Amino acid sequence: MGERGIARPPRSFYRSETDARRDHRRAIVYMTVIHAALAAGMLGLTSIWIVAPVIVVCYLRGALLTHELMHVRRPERVTWILRLMMLFDTPLGLGYREHQDIHLRHHREAATRADPEYFQIEGGSARALLAAMISPELAAAQWVATRGIGASLRREAATRALLMLTLVAAEPTVFLRYWVVLRLTIGVSNFMFHHVVHYRRGEYGTFPLRLPGPLDALLRVILGPRLAAVLCEHDAHHVWRNVKAEHLRGLLLEYPAPESDPLETGR
Repeated sequence: MGERGIARPPRSFYRSETDARRDHRRAIVYMTVIHAALAAGMLGLTSIWIVAPVIVVCYLRGALLTHELMHVRRPERVTWILRLMMLFDTPLGLGYREHQDIHLRHHREAATRADPEYFQIEGGSARALLAAMISPELAAAQWVATRGIGASLRREAATRALLMLTLVAAEPTVFLRYWVVLRLTIGVSNFMFHHVVHYRRGEYGTFPLRLPGPLDALLRVILGPRLAAVLCEHDAHHVWRNVKAEHLRGLLLEYPAPESDPLETGR
């Protein structure tokens, strides 16, 4: 039992610095593999279509690991390659600092009009999917409109844009193929992680994802069982946001959401 008689998960369930170091290393590896796949395509060593599955899996796993880091590490404790979030998906994007701020506000205001991710949650599905497909640009526009452009964002955005445009100029056809693969992956994953788990038959909230057996098995192969839980047990993740992904399955059965507890948002 925690404060005020509320049953809380044991301390061992929560993310630790050891977990953060592990996730940090793995996220760097996945981003490096994506860069290597793009480089191999641009050097003519392989076709982007051949390495597309590698790009998809590495993006999804890397994005989920970065999400885990956002709950425990400030930008200054993240290596520059992750801090820049330099995947060359858009010349107008945001970095780790901004996305962390957006994500933590999403947890506080999930699926409400105050949620900074509401633009890609709001139903119906066709509208939400379209918003998810252009979410990097919409998120950047929303950030600039509400927060402005600080010095760090100016520097990092200029670096991302310059490098991306250099790659476009060097091999436009190869880069276009890479961009199509990456943006489809980003769009579909954002649709799943926002609209699908926060909008259900006309109701806004936070819901688990239950897929048919074969699809569930495929998802766990692509993401790995641990990271798949962040999506499949999304309701548990929002209630106990600092609990490690591997402990989310079945968590709400033993530790239900606190009733009207102000400490809930800090968990």
